[in-house]
Amino acid sequence: MRAPVVLLTIALAPAAAVAGPEKVELPADWKTRFVVYNEVERPDRAPNQVRFMYVNPEAAASARAGAPAPAGTILVMEDRIAAAGPDGKFLRDRNGRLVPTDRVAAVAVMEKRPGWGSEYPAALRNGEWEYASYAPDGSKRAGVNTQPCLQCHTSRRSPDRDYTFTFMQWVADGKPGPR
Repeated sequence: MRAPVVLLTIALAPAAAVAGPEKVELPADWKTRFVVYNEVERPDRAPNQVRFMYVNPEAAASARAGAPAPAGTILVMEDRIAAAGPDGKFLRDRNGRLVPTDRVAAVAVMEKRPGWGSEYPAALRNGEWEYASYAPDGSKRAGVNTQPCLQCHTSRRSPDRDYTFTFMQWVADGKPGPR
């Protein structure tokens, strides 16, 4: 009786590990057309980083507080390296926030489409969201395991969060400018 369970687990594991990144593409126009909805400092990252969060304008316009993100939502997270002075200390603006540079450390995409995510076990499934990782030049990082993305975002499993950390909060806050 154990053999079928083990075989099923082995058969599903490779599909879950590679299915998501293959589906998700980095939109060519994300830097010019998408809406910046949040900036988050990440001094815990080496080197210190500032994350810029983008959403496609269609999702920004149609997302509603208290409802899941609409199908077709594309969220892009760009990690930029924070500026440092000649002494190596990170620079801060007049509000005490890290000053981002144009140097990109990484780009990640989170996309929601009908039927996506169904190949994942229930404990990992993030609704209909999938994830992919990109190098600073926009090329897809081959062989990236998105299981940590799935695991982390399961903490935001609720109708009012829809597996997102900041997007649905931005919607609930009335879609103000970046924080």
